[in-house]
Amino acid sequence: MGVHSHSITAAVDPSVVWARWTDVENWPLDDPDISKAQLNGPVAKGAIGFIVPRGGFRTPFKLVEVDRQNLRFSLETKLPLAVSLFEHTLTRPVDDPDLHESDAELDPDAWVLTHTLTISGPLSRLWDRIVGRSFTRGLPTVLNNIVTAAHV
Repeated sequence: MGVHSHSITAAVDPSVVWARWTDVENWPLDDPDISKAQLNGPVAKGAIGFIVPRGGFRTPFKLVEVDRQNLRFSLETKLPLAVSLFEHTLTRPVDDPDLHESDAELDPDAWVLTHTLTISGPLSRLWDRIVGRSFTRGLPTVLNNIVTAAHV
């Protein structure tokens, strides 16, 4: 199994982050590795869509979790003998003591944006080398683009 994650803490408007995350057709604005993305229907658990990576093939995905209240959603893509799960979470630093020092002063507008890719299945090690590394390289850019758009 391969797990790749990146987080960024910033003063952002959570409603803007959520809007960017759930506006699938505009994912290429934040992720330069995506040339096109589309969702066939409203943002809801079970909805399906596709992503076209730059220089890649159309890849279908399914929303497997959409939790507006807790500011998280996940999508899944099927790979030959593997599954990739892309998780997006938005949390407050004060809710996670591991993310800050207890005596440090926290920005009251601070949020932690986290994108995580988990690849599982019999060929997960192979797909981790193919997909995981490129995904990991792009995470800082994607999160910085979202923060720039959602900056308070």
